[in-house]
Amino acid sequence: MPPPKRGGGGGLVIGLIGGGLVFLIIIAVVVYAVTVSGGKSPEEKLTAAAANMDTARAVGLKGTFGGAETLRGELNVTKGGRAMGPVTWGGDSVTVLSADGKLFVKADKSYWNREISSSDDPFFLQSGEQWGRLSDDELDLDFKTELTPAALASKLRSARTSRVKPLETTWQGKKALKFSTFSSTIYITDDDDAELMRYEATSPRVAVDVTPKDSGDASSLISDMRSSMGELKDAFSTAGRPSVSEWKKGGCNGSSGCTVQASIRPPYNVEKPVTIDVRFRLTAGTLTGRDLGDCTTRITISGTSPEWASCRVSSSAWRSWAKSTGGTFYKHAQYKVIGATSAEVQSLQNGLDSE
Repeated sequence: MPPPKRGGGGGLVIGLIGGGLVFLIIIAVVVYAVTVSGGKSPEEKLTAAAANMDTARAVGLKGTFGGAETLRGELNVTKGGRAMGPVTWGGDSVTVLSADGKLFVKADKSYWNREISSSDDPFFLQSGEQWGRLSDDELDLDFKTELTPAALASKLRSARTSRVKPLETTWQGKKALKFSTFSSTIYITDDDDAELMRYEATSPRVAVDVTPKDSGDASSLISDMRSSMGELKDAFSTAGRPSVSEWKKGGCNGSSGCTVQASIRPPYNVEKPVTIDVRFRLTAGTLTGRDLGDCTTRITISGTSPEWASCRVSSSAWRSWAKSTGGTFYKHAQYKVIGATSAEVQSLQNGLDSE
């Protein structure tokens, strides 16, 4: 009797193999789809955003800066911590320049009249905008330690180590991941090659949209910064006010002119040496009497001791008054504390070479 036929096992095996192929293909398609749509974890995207920020030569920031004295506007911050841009400060539209521990503001005459504490109309103020130097503590924000590309990259890495679960959201019409901690909030784009979009912090208080600058944009803004630094040679300082320690008698006995001399005490809270333009003015009879003319001289004070300043008033008003009536006259002193000497301006510009 012939042996019985085997069952259709071959067909079953073939069927299983075929099914396995289909299953493998489906897995491959799923893996490929996940990879294409963005397979990085939120932590990896933070790392990518930090790496991208680290390569930026500068960063554009738009929003609010500082605490009690809040700036609102746009500032560009270089990798070296130099910042410049147009802002609104205390209701006034000004341009801010912060570099190498020095704070300068470009503003119109009305702003400076309020900022400068003086009973006299500052003789150096002109119509239009002028650069002035403010005390470093006027703005409670250190751009170099808080808002450079490297500083922002560091904050992105800190957000990763905090292991905060992100919120999927949108910012300015783009898909974003929002990471919130006790002290800061960070928005990054929700893609594998992520970038920082927004940064908010409570101390110092900052809320800004962030735009990394490529090499071309950075070169342009650094060039603008260099030009603005060149304008600082005419800047004044509001950080302190000199005063007369002693008037020297004599020098005004003839009708040809009056030599005015005074020992000038330096302001207390400015760096030394400090350069000061001293303007002497004469009035006839009283402190508010007829103007008899003025003269201006420049002195540099290296320490805390007063220095003598001297110049000669030889105006037609003095000659006419001296020849006709003469009599009692009063001496006045006004000051322009120089905000940046030529050497300081050059040093600021040289600092940009490292950017």
